[in-house]
Amino acid sequence: MAAGYWHWLFHLQPDLPELLVGNNIRAYLEHFFERWTHNRHGLAPDAVDAYVRAFSRPGALRASFDDYRALETDLALDDEDAAAGRRLTMPHLVLWGSVGLPAQLPTPDIWRRYADDVTGTEIPDCGHFIPEERPDVLLTHLRKFLA
Repeated sequence: MAAGYWHWLFHLQPDLPELLVGNNIRAYLEHFFERWTHNRHGLAPDAVDAYVRAFSRPGALRASFDDYRALETDLALDDEDAAAGRRLTMPHLVLWGSVGLPAQLPTPDIWRRYADDVTGTEIPDCGHFIPEERPDVLLTHLRKFLA
């Protein structure tokens, strides 16, 4: 698991990821695109370009790492909510790709620890980037869920 989730520990480090990624955002993103997709063709060059533009905006790269750096605060707030008996009551749709580390986890059961109304499914022949890899299947699930 550590080899698969190394990026969590790396992204938690203050300032180091920004320093090492530097201006080579494309290469950093491509690392994940190459390893976390099952349908690599779903991330066409124009889609990759859009990701690079987004992460190249001032502050965007830091903000993406800060999401990981909020882990300690997030966990404390989760514990506080659990101790107070607070749960998420709105419907949740949980989707994950059949290929990769998330497929090895009991994803719906994890969400049921926090939420009362959880439905979800594994997206076949899909890695981490569901919208790019299997947009047709994603839209089918979203339309049903939002109807």
